[in-house]
Amino acid sequence: MYKPMLVGVMLAFPTLAIAADNTVNTAVGEVFVDPNGRTLYTFSKDTTGKSVCNGGCAAKWPPLSVNPATNTLYGSQPGFSIINRDDGSEQWAYRGAPLYRWFKDIKAGDIEGAGIAGVWPLARADDVTVRLYNDDKRRYLVDSDNFTLYTFDKDEKGISNCYGDCAAYWPPALVNTQNMASLKLSGDFGVTKRKDGNVQWTYKGMPLYRWIKDTAPGQTTGDGVKDIWHMVPL
Repeated sequence: MYKPMLVGVMLAFPTLAIAADNTVNTAVGEVFVDPNGRTLYTFSKDTTGKSVCNGGCAAKWPPLSVNPATNTLYGSQPGFSIINRDDGSEQWAYRGAPLYRWFKDIKAGDIEGAGIAGVWPLARADDVTVRLYNDDKRRYLVDSDNFTLYTFDKDEKGISNCYGDCAAYWPPALVNTQNMASLKLSGDFGVTKRKDGNVQWTYKGMPLYRWIKDTAPGQTTGDGVKDIWHMVPL
């Protein structure tokens, strides 16, 4: 189903949904699921086509096994492939990244595993690169390198007012524009074009930024700066 995005300063890219039987809508958009509708994740410590989640890790993060039910869901889907695990079993991967469930997710739409330790991103069914980070106290938006993202009170929906020195201290979270024509979005994520021609990620219409003084993943030192910069908790 196509859902038009805001026009004007917002770029008009459609939201594209993949077949409903292998995805589910969550609080942060469309993600891939197992045959029971439970959310799938990838593991940042894996390498392309290789799972390093075994033993106790696999007990908490069960691999998406190859069987008749998963063959029906993913056998003919582009981007999906089968890898061999260390124990000889077979596991599904998406774009080379092995897929897993989180043992505490009970029902469709649960995303309790999202961002744990910064190494368990959701297996998204779109092109959104914004992630969640879970530091055991709270969960919030981060970029693909796990650096915290912020909103700016002086912005308007779909419009960034942070340029010059502001943008030097608060670099905008930019979109890779190589595949803009086919960019797939879902949930409350969107994009907006900046005055310099770059394209910036938005959440609920608000442009997203990093903070130059955050020097390590998961740091949130920009939260509350001048009472106008805020991290985005979820």
